[in-house]
Amino acid sequence: EFVTFGVQAGRAGSAAARRVPGRPGPRSWEAARSLRPTMGNVASNTVNQMAFCPPPPTYRKQDVNMWLETDRGSRIPAFHIRRGYPLTVLVSHANAEDLGIVLGFWSWLSDRLQVDVFAYEYSGYGHATGKPCEENLYSDARAALACLRDGFKLKPERDIVLYGKSLGSCPTSHLASRCAVRGVIIVSGLASGARVLFPTTKVYLTDAMFFNNVGRLATNTSPVQLIHGTQDEVIPFSNGQDLHAACNGRHPLEPAWIEGATHNNLETMHSESFLSTLKAFLSHLLATPLADRPANAPENGWFSSLKRSVSESRFSRTCGL
Repeated sequence: EFVTFGVQAGRAGSAAARRVPGRPGPRSWEAARSLRPTMGNVASNTVNQMAFCPPPPTYRKQDVNMWLETDRGSRIPAFHIRRGYPLTVLVSHANAEDLGIVLGFWSWLSDRLQVDVFAYEYSGYGHATGKPCEENLYSDARAALACLRDGFKLKPERDIVLYGKSLGSCPTSHLASRCAVRGVIIVSGLASGARVLFPTTKVYLTDAMFFNNVGRLATNTSPVQLIHGTQDEVIPFSNGQDLHAACNGRHPLEPAWIEGATHNNLETMHSESFLSTLKAFLSHLLATPLADRPANAPENGWFSSLKRSVSESRFSRTCGL
């Protein structure tokens, strides 16, 4: 069963889908980093402004056939590719994409990787209601996981693999820190908002201010696969290395540092390395009995005092099907 939108096949991932005449292209982490704001509220606001770059919707609202209600009041679209494979990949997309842009790519990957796929929209993106911001981003991800768990009766620790690219690494890390899943895949992920703005300065107290992926992955108990281009010009390669250090050995396979890959050509110009890494990780997960996995990750010393500075709401159990 293929539950999705009626998106024109030629538009997904195209430049036309991302831009309209007279409108500037999406702002990026690279632009945010060039501002070098002072840390604090100014930095937080700047990061939010630069992190969220919703393109004009690339799909029609009337074609949406699945809506999720979040615990922060947003109503967000989702699509589900159901083909009966043993694993379902929960996809969190990048900051300048919407569901229409990623649909074609993941329809193709579903067959290549032999996985079911569930992808959701972010608040303020596409035809989702609400405002794009960090807390709404996490709320959207919780609603998506709750839909799979409570609506489709999947068991996260057995059936669900989290996947996040770029900004999508943030909701992916958020879910991984709260719930045991079969596996976690992070592509071109950021270590924290502070480490994107200031890649050569690591002040751990500032990580907790916004998009604290290093802290969340330190509490994750699920296997992790990291993929990052060594020439990433948007989210510096050092962010991938920092995430690797924070994972406390939760790597059944080595992280994939793709030599020469940039932020936007990793899946295309380096598709062979990208696909082989995903296939190897998924095969490893299926070949490893769940009983053989450690119950808990070792404690990370520097993060132990920072655990979670802001309390987060419970998973939403609302799922509009």
